[in-house]
Amino acid sequence: MFILDPAIYRQYREQVLALCNSFQRIGQRGLSDREIAERLGLEERVVTEIRCVAERDQYGLDEWQRAIDFKRRASREWQAAALKRPDLREPSAPTKPPTPREPSPPREP
Repeated sequence: MFILDPAIYRQYREQVLALCNSFQRIGQRGLSDREIAERLGLEERVVTEIRCVAERDQYGLDEWQRAIDFKRRASREWQAAALKRPDLREPSAPTKPPTPREPSPPREP
């Protein structure tokens, strides 16, 4: 089992996030975990752990879900266009959220 020292995490968190691919920057690629490890004098596994934990700290679950939804829609749109199959398009999102259903009354035996 690998355990990351919290002091190491706090010390290198900002540097790892600044160097990695977590944030897209125009005209500048982020470094791989191996490249970051070499630059900072750390083991690659330590950098990977710092990056993963820092990404989870940086973004809330709703942000992760929005990213997943965006990637799914973009992929479906690309497939529909590339394969000339409009049926593959992502269905339109409902205009309003569905209203919760009332619970069913208990059945009698």
